[in-house]
Amino acid sequence: MKAVFYLVALTLGSAWTDMAGECDMAGFYLELGCKAVPRADNSTSCPDAFQCPDLHPDPTMCYYRGVPYGDRSTIPQALIQNPCSQACRCSVADEPQFECAAVDCVEVFSGDTQQCVSTYELESCCSTGTVCGKDAIANLKTCEVDGQTYMEGERFEPKNSHKTCICTAEWNGSTDNPNYCRDINCGIEIHYQEKLLDKCAPVFVGDRRSCPIGFSCPTPTSRVVRGLNVRGVNSECVFGNMTLGVGDEVTSTERCTTCTCVVPPFVSCMMQSSCSDSTRM
Repeated sequence: MKAVFYLVALTLGSAWTDMAGECDMAGFYLELGCKAVPRADNSTSCPDAFQCPDLHPDPTMCYYRGVPYGDRSTIPQALIQNPCSQACRCSVADEPQFECAAVDCVEVFSGDTQQCVSTYELESCCSTGTVCGKDAIANLKTCEVDGQTYMEGERFEPKNSHKTCICTAEWNGSTDNPNYCRDINCGIEIHYQEKLLDKCAPVFVGDRRSCPIGFSCPTPTSRVVRGLNVRGVNSECVFGNMTLGVGDEVTSTERCTTCTCVVPPFVSCMMQSSCSDSTRM
């Protein structure tokens, strides 16, 4: 029976991986190495919950993709799946966290009166070139994506895909080609190491399929507001030392933000888009 369960989990996990851009929290959990919990009906609909590994077996160490790093240890760059995260090393003071080198991208060339298009490579953080002048730009291929037109070399993120892509002459509307599309890596463990340790809640704007813009953490005044578990999900969320059922909310001190147990085991928060520019996490 156990072997059958693992086979089902593996099969469904593969299907769910393809839906990271369609299912709430799927991209977040898959990046952390969590596994989708098979639904009771064995369907491939969006999972109700995930099962995550112990992200911090030793609270005095930093962890990235299950590998421990001691104080001042650096993650090999080849292992980091986010080109904007460079020279990241563990720092253990009050709490473990990774510190990375700042990457400054200068995509706007001041003083240039020509019309220019910044171009990118798939694994680059900043633009790697420019194409300037009406004639040169007119010779570029274009990609029509989600009602927008992108020039050859420009970067875009197709809706419901959790992918970042580069417009190329090969573009045919499919995001499965590794030559011009790759999975988005939010750098959650690198940028929010201590927040994961404290069992804080990721904060999203728009939907729970994008990268979190920050985390909301428990405070002495945090309390649980019981809600209705309409889906009958048995799994629970953890927020600091509090336990919530699906449908429960936890009070937040952040403006315009609602934090709810939707897809366990993390509580997740939604910030109204009208507040995202003015509210600091």
